[in-house]
Amino acid sequence: MKTKPKRSSTDDGPSIRIAWKDQQSLLAEWDIKEDFRQELEQEYAIPFGELPVVLRLYDVTYRDEVLNDGMDLYTDFDINHRSSQWILYGVTEGFKYCVDLGIRMVDGRFDSLTRSEIIA
Repeated sequence: MKTKPKRSSTDDGPSIRIAWKDQQSLLAEWDIKEDFRQELEQEYAIPFGELPVVLRLYDVTYRDEVLNDGMDLYTDFDINHRSSQWILYGVTEGFKYCVDLGIRMVDGRFDSLTRSEIIA
């Protein structure tokens, strides 16, 4: 069931790819360049290692995209800032997903750094 990771990226910022690992999990892989880490430290005034980095897994099966209207279905995964990949459990074969790599602040605000392409 393994598929080639789909990639989403910007020129300066991070990139993220997701692929099916098996019928019940996805593998997310990402790159954050050192220059961008330093920009994040300046923007948030927190060392990168202390930023609450998360992967936000969106179920877009019935919506086809993330609308940010309060009705999106998602699950957050707290990740280790030193990691460059993470296994996401709780997915279902035949559903459509995408993943944001972002920062979740103490007040609940979520700042997306990058979003993967949708995988079905």
